[in-house]
Amino acid sequence: MSHEVEDRQWTEGGPGFDRRLRTDCPFCRIVRGVAPAHVVRDWTDTLAITPRGGGVTPGHVLVLPKTHVPDVAADPAVSATTMRHAAELAAEVGDCNVITSRGAAATQTVRHLHVHVVPRRQGDGILLPWTTPQEGSGSGRPGRERRPWTMGPAER
Repeated sequence: MSHEVEDRQWTEGGPGFDRRLRTDCPFCRIVRGVAPAHVVRDWTDTLAITPRGGGVTPGHVLVLPKTHVPDVAADPAVSATTMRHAAELAAEVGDCNVITSRGAAATQTVRHLHVHVVPRRQGDGILLPWTTPQEGSGSGRPGRERRPWTMGPAER
């Protein structure tokens, strides 16, 4: 992933600005330049930023469209473009999780499409958030224990 990182603000009406941005959306506020962000990559229609707090692993980024799209299903064309840029970053970092969520039950906390690119390394201790209801999360499949995801023999 590029290490050319800068903090940037966008001028209203300038390149990449979309008038459909919402004033109540934290990612729209970043795109509009009224909220700070650590920019990792800037495309015409998409932005990659470092999550607040730095993310769960070094190199964790959020890829988000510069237009307000609430989730991956709302606008397939925008979702495809956002995912293409996430894939470009994933190709640069090697092993990683590429994750987006749709809806509160799926752990979406900000209603603006964003794709996490989370670099991984063997033994990093990061677990995917799929747990059983008995573990207190209220999600997951019964009878499944929380554990790192690994490919089974049929998937290799």
